[in-house]
Amino acid sequence: MATKSRSSFLPLFMSIVAISIALISIGYCFPHIIDIVTDGWERSTRTIAYFTRIIRGGTA
Repeated sequence: MATKSRSSFLPLFMSIVAISIALISIGYCFPHIIDIVTDGWERSTRTIAYFTRIIRGGTA
């Protein structure tokens, strides 16, 4: 019994569209992601320095 081959064009096309949308959204959001990471890094560094001063007995 022979099996029919299904057209593989539509799934391939939809996969390419999905990957393209993902890449465009990453490219669009990348500057915002970098801003969030750098702000978080600065805030974390400031918090660590604050707690280090408290632990050493210095004034906060």
